[in-house]
Amino acid sequence: MKRSAEVVIIGGGVIGCSIAYNLAREKVNVVLLERDYLARGASGRCGAIIWAKWYPMETSELMARVGNMTLKRFANLEEELDTSIEYNLENTIACIKAGQEDDYDSEILELEKYFDTKLEFLKPDQIRKMAPYIGVDNYEPVGGYLRSGTISSASANPFLTVHALANAATRLGATIHAGTEATGIIVENGKVEGVRTSKGDIKSNIVVDAAGAWSADVARMAGIKIPTRPHGEDAVVTEPLMPLPYFPGIMETYGRQTNSGQILVGENDFPEQASSYSTDTTLDFLPRISEYLMQMFPSFGHINIQRHWAGTEDITPDELPILGKVDEVAGLILACGFTCGFCLSQAVGELITDIILEKDKNRDIAEALSLNRFEKKYREYPGRWYYMGVHKTINAF
Repeated sequence: MKRSAEVVIIGGGVIGCSIAYNLAREKVNVVLLERDYLARGASGRCGAIIWAKWYPMETSELMARVGNMTLKRFANLEEELDTSIEYNLENTIACIKAGQEDDYDSEILELEKYFDTKLEFLKPDQIRKMAPYIGVDNYEPVGGYLRSGTISSASANPFLTVHALANAATRLGATIHAGTEATGIIVENGKVEGVRTSKGDIKSNIVVDAAGAWSADVARMAGIKIPTRPHGEDAVVTEPLMPLPYFPGIMETYGRQTNSGQILVGENDFPEQASSYSTDTTLDFLPRISEYLMQMFPSFGHINIQRHWAGTEDITPDELPILGKVDEVAGLILACGFTCGFCLSQAVGELITDIILEKDKNRDIAEALSLNRFEKKYREYPGRWYYMGVHKTINAF
C-alpha cells in the first residue's frame, strides 16, 4: 500500500481511470482507490454509447468542444493504448414521429454546425427499403435521419475500456488499489493533506472526487456539499440476433447492437424518482421497454430478454458535470455529475489533468463547469428534486 502520492483519485470507473491514465502520461505520481472492483458502478452498467450530443442546447458551444475532444480521443484510443476496446462506428436511423420535427431539426442543425456531421434525411418508404425489420408502420414516422460511418455515433465495451485505461496507467507508473475504500479526506487549515482508507492513510495534497453516484458522499468527507444525487436507470439486453445494418432510434430510448448480436436498450426520458443508490431492477420498466422494442422491431417479437439490470449515476440539476477546483478546500478536485459519463470520459481525463497541472488550454471550460456556477444555497437538495429536462434551479453560465 502506497503511503504518499501527488494525486489520489477516489473512484475506479471510466472517469477515474481516464484521469489516472492522463496524469500518468504526464509523469504525475498518482494513486487510484476503488472500494470494490474496477467498473463496479455506472461504468459497468451503462449503454457505452459514444455520441455527439446529449447536453442542454443553452450550452452548445461549450459542450461541443468537450464532445469533439472526447469523440476524437475515443476514435484513437485503441491505437493509443495498443489494445481492443471493441470500438465501433454505429449506423443509426433516428426515426421522427409527428410532433417531434422541431426538436430533431434543432439537434440536426447543431450536429452539423458543431461536429461536422452530415446526416441524410430518409422518407418512410426509404427506411422500409433499407431496413425492413424496423417497425415503420408501428409509430408512423414522418421520416428519419441516417447517420453512418462517423465518430459522432459510436460505441465501445465499457469493461474493456476501463481496464485498458487502468492497465495503461499502471504501466506508466500509476498505482491502483482495488478493494480499498476511502473513509475520509484529511483537511487541515482549508487544505487537503491526505486520504484515510480502509488500509491506512495516504499523504497527498490533491484528491480527485470521481466517485460517481457517491461523489456527494466523498465531497462531504472534505466538508463540502455538492448538488449531485444518485439516480437509478434500468436497461435490458436481448438474446443475440443477426447483424442489423441500421439501428433505429426513437426519442424515448437509446440502444445499440453489441458485438455478440444482442440488443441493448434503455430509456432516455425516465420518470421522476427519489434519490437512490439501489441497483435493484424495477418491474414497471419491463412493460415499457418491451413496448418500445416491439415498436422498433415488430418481427422480433419472439426473442427473449436475457438480462435486466439497473445502474446508479450521479446527476446535477442542469444535467452538466461538475469539474475542477473547490474554493473552500484547496486541493479538492471534482469530476462528477455525469449523466453520460462514459461518453465524456476521455475528454474529462484530459480536462482534469490540465486543471491539476494548471494548463491554460481549456481554462474557460473548467471555469464554466466548476462548482461556482451553483449558488451556495442550491448545493444540497433533499428528496425528489430531479427529472430530465429541468433547468430552473440555478443560474448556469
